[in-house]
Amino acid sequence: MVGMTSSSITPYGMEFPRISLTSGYSDALVLAPFGLVALSFLVTYLTMPWFIEALRRAGITGRDLHKPRMPSIPTMGGVGIYAGFAVAMTIAPTLQLDYRLLFAIFLSGTLAVLVGILDDLFSLGKLALVALTFAISLPVVSFQAGSTYVYLTPFGPADFEWFFWALVPFAFAFLMNGVNIYAGFNGLEAGLGIISSISLGICALIYGSMESAVALLAIAGGLLAFLKWNWFPAKVFVGGSGTFLLGAVLASAMIAGSIKVVGVIALFPYFINFVLRATDRFHWSVGKTLPNGKIISRKRNALWALFMFRRGRTERYVVLRCLAVQVGFAVAAIVFAYFHVNFIRT
Repeated sequence: MVGMTSSSITPYGMEFPRISLTSGYSDALVLAPFGLVALSFLVTYLTMPWFIEALRRAGITGRDLHKPRMPSIPTMGGVGIYAGFAVAMTIAPTLQLDYRLLFAIFLSGTLAVLVGILDDLFSLGKLALVALTFAISLPVVSFQAGSTYVYLTPFGPADFEWFFWALVPFAFAFLMNGVNIYAGFNGLEAGLGIISSISLGICALIYGSMESAVALLAIAGGLLAFLKWNWFPAKVFVGGSGTFLLGAVLASAMIAGSIKVVGVIALFPYFINFVLRATDRFHWSVGKTLPNGKIISRKRNALWALFMFRRGRTERYVVLRCLAVQVGFAVAAIVFAYFHVNFIRT
């Protein structure tokens, strides 16, 4: 059993709970986020078969560019992930947590899904997407959901006060679009999202940020269920509805909880991919499919491109390497959080 036994004041004047394996939080409160994982998983798992067929009948599909004959695959699967997330977040206030933080995260996620649906249906332009991702941050900003104190900056610990909230829209825009452009392969978006949300959910539990933990683990449950139909060979794509949802939940949970620094660590591969994509002016590419079914990239214009640069690789090979990189940063974030909470002394 994980619990909180005592608090300590860090050298920066911040109070963090210490982690214990034997006492502290009640069993029900500690285990509740994992119960919401199961609920989110179940809802998405039960609704996805129907939803996939509905998307197919409606003709909401995209081409799988890495398969022979490039079959049409239903897209906009993120709505199924949202179904599980929404049910779990609707139940979450019964845990007597801060409903203001929960509602801000949930509302941002809902707006993100709506923007993603519009993009899936009408292929919004880049400028429109950037502008809308700025707007999705408004619930977090208006509710001031989170602390403006950042304990690790190039200038030492600092309280950014009003300037912090001015930066939040930029954080949303960067992270949501960063998640959206690290995509294009079976299982990649969902796999990265599972690793990121679970690792940051664990970090949130370590820091005692229960609202963030609930939201992150709720989205993880939906992603886990969705992966059954998104893994090789994919029967449904996550679409903009899913990538924007994931980006909004990650951004809002980081801001609402004490997990800003560990969030940067865990999500650093998204930044690497963003920089690589910027070198090619964000030109959309998922490599070239060779006659033997393998894929190759002539440029190092994305993180996944590094694993198939001038050498044919299978789609599975590329995705598994990307997931392995994400796991490395996720573990580093958890280790940092644990040592930061338990071994910093006054």
